[in-house]
Parts: sequence; C-alpha cells; structure tokens
Amino acid sequence: MHILYLDESGTHGEARHFVLAGLSIFERETYFLARELEQLQADYFPGRQQPVNLRASSLRAPDGRVETPFDELTSTRRVELLIRIYSAIAASRVRLFGIAIEKAQFTGSHYERGFEDIVSRFDQMLSRMGRESEPQRGLIVVAESSYRENIASLARQIAQHGHRWGDTHNLADIPYFAPAGSTRLLQLADFVSNAVYRRYEYGDTRSFDTIMPRFDQDAGRIHGLVHLTAESRNCYCPACFSRSRRA
Repeated sequence: MHILYLDESGTHGEARHFVLAGLSIFERETYFLARELEQLQADYFPGRQQPVNLRASSLRAPDGRVETPFDELTSTRRVELLIRIYSAIAASRVRLFGIAIEKAQFTGSHYERGFEDIVSRFDQMLSRMGRESEPQRGLIVVAESSYRENIASLARQIAQHGHRWGDTHNLADIPYFAPAGSTRLLQLADFVSNAVYRRYEYGDTRSFDTIMPRFDQDAGRIHGLVHLTAESRNCYCPACFSRSRRA
C-alpha cells in the first residue's frame, strides 16, 4: 500500500496560483519519516511534550509576526529547521506530486481540477510499479479544508466512472480527511505544497530545488509535477520543459 498525503496552498484571494501537492510513501516507511520529524521537534522544542504542528509558513514568517511556539526560535533557527525538514524529504524515498494552476487562466474549481489530475498521476505511478514488480494499491489522505464535501463527492465519481483521462485501477478506497496537526506526514505535505507555491508565485526556488528530484518521474520524464498556464510553451520550469520534450 502506498499512501498519498495532500495539502493545498494559494487559497487566499490575492494569490495568483493555486497549488495542491504532497508526497506518496510506502506504508511501512511512514513510521521512519515521522520519527525524523519527532526528533527535529525534540531538537528545536526540547521543553514541549505535546506535538508541535510544523508548518512551512510559520517558519517563514518575519520577526514580529511569528506565532507560538515558533516565536521561541530565532529567525536563524527557524530557517535552519526549515532547511532540515526539506533535506529530510529530499533524502527519503518518497515520491512527490504537485500541481500549480494559474488561477486567471482556468475557470471552475481549481481544487477539483488539481485533485483529479493528481489522482490520475498517482494511479498511473501505481500501475507503473505494478508492471515493474508486484501489484500496488493506493490510499489518499487529504488535509481538512472547506473543500472536503466537494472532494469527497468528486472522489466517489472518479471511483465509479473514472477521471477525464480514463479509469482508475489501483485505489483502495475514497480519500480520508484529517487535520494536518494529527499526522506528521500531512505536515510534510504542507512543506511540499508551500515549496511548489513559492516556486510559481514568487520565483523562489530554494526549497523547491532541494526536493525537485523526488517528484515522480520515469525515464527522464517528470510525471509528478504539473504547471497549468496559458504560457506553457514559453515556460521553462521543470514541469513545462519536461512536457515540451515529449511533444
């Protein structure tokens, strides 16, 4: 069983891009990656016994606008922790998925469009793994949000009738929804989503470049990262460049 954890970024009105992203991990490896985050909490918040909900935006917040408990750390320590979390993702065996949608160019629900796209790509990855070794099943865990009802309905439609690109073959059940603070893996999905969002919204590639090699790919082609923009022919981001090479 492979589990895909997803979270979103760019839902606020002034954001030019909507991003849905996260990580796929083999079920028996979730413990080890979660334990790495537990150790990071122990290193940076040694006096706290309760789990700290690690969030990329909280670590990036400027001095004076840092919420508890992240205000216990200096700006240098916050950046250091941010780098260590992205390094943990890069050093793991996860496969990343993400879609960045230029809002002005696409009507309808950006979340539903992004979710459908990622579900199809996750299913394709599982099919590819099945051809290479043994059959794999997939489960999706999504961070709680106001989109829950719509996504649950869309997921049932995909399970019964497939998505716009075809049928799904490897999903074990409809998605589960959980608060990000309840699982370290959803917290990591937040970091992935934040890195993709900053890459496309601000051109800030620092965290994105660290984890870029972990996006699902096969034979040199990137399958796990999508950039939906009207200017895809003139865009040289990794997702658009990979697609233009296939054209």
